[in-house]
Amino acid sequence: MRTHVAEPRLCPTCSDILRFEILDDERFLVAWSCVNCGLIRTTEPV
Repeated sequence: MRTHVAEPRLCPTCSDILRFEILDDERFLVAWSCVNCGLIRTTEPV
């Protein structure tokens, strides 16, 4: 049985490839942005 896993590097809104920028390398804070629709998400480990 196969399960479909969404590609984490694709924009959930328009399916374009997300670009990333490291904002703080000591805290591992990363901003993911979509050039096509303007969506911006940040990720930081807890």
